Amino acid sequence: MAHNQTQQDEKKYKLSIITICLNEPNVEKTCKSIVWQTNQNFEWIVIDGGSNKETLDVFEKYKHRINKFISEKDKGIYNACNKGIRLAEGEFVLLINAGDTLYKETVIEDIFKCGLSEDMVYGDYAINAQLHNGDYGKLTTSFFMKGTLHTPATIVRKILYEKYGYFDEKYKIASDFKAFALFFKNNASYKYIPVIISDFDINGISSSKKNHKLLFKERRNIIEECFTQEEIQKEVNKPLENSFLENIFSVKNTFDRKYKVITVLGIQFRIKI
Repeated sequence: MAHNQTQQDEKKYKLSIITICLNEPNVEKTCKSIVWQTNQNFEWIVIDGGSNKETLDVFEKYKHRINKFISEKDKGIYNACNKGIRLAEGEFVLLINAGDTLYKETVIEDIFKCGLSEDMVYGDYAINAQLHNGDYGKLTTSFFMKGTLHTPATIVRKILYEKYGYFDEKYKIASDFKAFALFFKNNASYKYIPVIISDFDINGISSSKKNHKLLFKERRNIIEECFTQEEIQKEVNKPLENSFLENIFSVKNTFDRKYKVITVLGIQFRIKI
């Protein structure tokens, strides 16, 4: 009995890596970054949206390492992500989508060394090899109104999705922002770790300049869903932080893009857009 229990425990994973894909030309670099990890104690789930033969042939090369593979038409990015999360057997999930990569071969090893104890564990990241510091200090309401955690550099306890909701599929670009904001609002614990987790593709849908207008619109709607009017007004009325030169003259938008703030000699004027 004890021996059987040990075998069963060995099949359980602390971490599930989920990769979604649809005809991604750089999918092989994603696969290599995962199969080359020095620590392979994780589950790898691939959710493909019905890719062409060329893409499927790449996955075929790595089928020996893929734990779960689905290739079928889906209803969009977040529908595919939700499929993967529901299939995940790991206590934590990390989304490394096709085109993104784990930064180096020791990423998973380094993550485990730092420990997965909090509900959300996030680290540093790179965008097309340019490094960015993911240490935002204490996460606050103000932080989530202005920015968000970066999905390929954030490891989330699966139960958060089960308790507070999976990715909202009505949004096309910013649903991960909504999920992280809701987790924060529901007092999820979090921790920054000094690990460069991923290098993600600047050509993704949310990074594309042509989608910036949609991104801002979705973020504005999500802010109104997740935060009270009192919290929103407090942020809107907060003076913008400017550098010395910006205090002489600058023109900026507020976080919700409803006002344009003109600063002249340290005095700020707000104009509704």
